Amino acid sequence: MEFNWNTPVRLTFGPGKIREAGEVVKQYGKKAMIVTTGPFFRENGLLARLEKILSDSGVASVAFTDISPNPLSVDVDRAAALAMDSGVDVLIGLGGGSAIDAAKGIAIAAGHRGKIWDFAPTPSGGRQAITGATLPVVAVTTTSGTGSHVTQYVVITNPETKEKPGFGCDYTWARHAIIDPELMLSLPPRITASTGFDVFCHALEAYTSRMSTPISDLYAERAISIVGRYLREAVIQDGSLEARSQMALADTLAGIAISMGGVTNCHAVAHAAGGIDNVVHGEFLAALAPVVYEYDMRSNPDKYKVVGKLLNPAAKTEGRSDEELLAGSIDEIRALLRDIGLDKTLREVGVGPDVRAIAEATVAYMGVGLDNDYQTLDAADITRLLEKAY
Repeated sequence: MEFNWNTPVRLTFGPGKIREAGEVVKQYGKKAMIVTTGPFFRENGLLARLEKILSDSGVASVAFTDISPNPLSVDVDRAAALAMDSGVDVLIGLGGGSAIDAAKGIAIAAGHRGKIWDFAPTPSGGRQAITGATLPVVAVTTTSGTGSHVTQYVVITNPETKEKPGFGCDYTWARHAIIDPELMLSLPPRITASTGFDVFCHALEAYTSRMSTPISDLYAERAISIVGRYLREAVIQDGSLEARSQMALADTLAGIAISMGGVTNCHAVAHAAGGIDNVVHGEFLAALAPVVYEYDMRSNPDKYKVVGKLLNPAAKTEGRSDEELLAGSIDEIRALLRDIGLDKTLREVGVGPDVRAIAEATVAYMGVGLDNDYQTLDAADITRLLEKAY
């Protein structure tokens, strides 16, 4: 048994913890750039509230709100130029994975006084090494989905080449994450469902990956169990602080799990698809996951056969064969998707008809995820699975 373990992110977790943001951020810098996706937080007052909390602690701030749901390299570069011109020395990602990933990308580009695609590990990317010049990042989460606040990964889309890689290193972790479930109470059901299913996929893929470890398995198993118990409630009862708190915990646990175990085939395809069709990440996963996991599960049956029981402790498992347990796991995944309103096809979530292009892009630059799966896929396999889910 061999593995390496590194989780350098400091966590501040609990209802109302946004009030501590000023004291947290001033440990890392004197002038912050707050990065968000669109005007929502300005309109609902959260941005102004955070700006005052920072000011009260002696931290100046500037806001950049022009980040799209799939962060674009051109927007990251514009924000990085503003950060350099404004003397920003710390980034705050306020929102879900889009804002946090964008903040990480800005921290890389501004810290190195370059452009984010200089560092992208894709055919069109510069593949430059990311160094300690990267500016510090504080993540303030408002969704439970991507786990970006506790991983080293940065996901940025190049709109010209339609590439959407995930990359990172020891310098791309957030320094600190503030997880305040009260900020998630107003999250719409559709976003709650899609981000929540992303949590599940992170946990399952880290659990069944080649890089899984006994420690990442503990985090992944707990995350899967929490999703099975609380995601439905979070979607249906958007005012349930307990459900929001539990899903925030699951998101954090699953994020830690993938920081060690990584993701596998389904996420590899999803990233490539996001670059081509600009679909909602969690909704794409929901449409594809049952098909891919059903195909993958016989390559790692000992892990897959317990997923159904983790999702639903009441599931009958005694006396059932391995084949029945594997089928039961897929049944529980499909039941969860039906209950949260995500039992859809790829066509229904906005994927275009040219699925072969997605398959080819996956093989071109998402090899790390493919190689981390016990089930080998080539472009023809991926195309066939996409067609089945379409």
